[in-house]
Amino acid sequence: MRRYSTPTKFMCLLACLAALPLAGCRESTGLQKVIVSGSVKYDGQPISNGEIRFFPIEGTQGPVSGSPIVNGTYEAKYRDGVPVGKHRVEIMAYRSQKGSVPEEIAREGGPTEQYLPARFNTDSELTRSVEASTKSLDFDLSSKKKK
Repeated sequence: MRRYSTPTKFMCLLACLAALPLAGCRESTGLQKVIVSGSVKYDGQPISNGEIRFFPIEGTQGPVSGSPIVNGTYEAKYRDGVPVGKHRVEIMAYRSQKGSVPEEIAREGGPTEQYLPARFNTDSELTRSVEASTKSLDFDLSSKKKK
């Protein structure tokens, strides 16, 4: 019977522990998700600082997905993207509070205000379907209500 030295046993144990994440221990949710990106404008101007969220509705399964909006663009890639299905979309846009600090400082954590109408966020009227083939969803918001 062959005996292994303590350093050899330690190295084998270390190698086994390092390989565990590669063994597929992560639970699969079975949800189909896609990474979605696009542009977001308000009255024709790119939203420079904000966030977008996709809330599953009408039987769509999965978590809420989202992304920061930076210089008018977003990429919802966290948690493997947006679940395939129908979503209510909330968009927030932030700017420096009037008279407080320049916009560049507000983006770095200064005092900000959310300036989009509630129909784009807390009372969102926006819905979008995300298909397995969806790569891009653009949003061109207007301060004027559609009739």
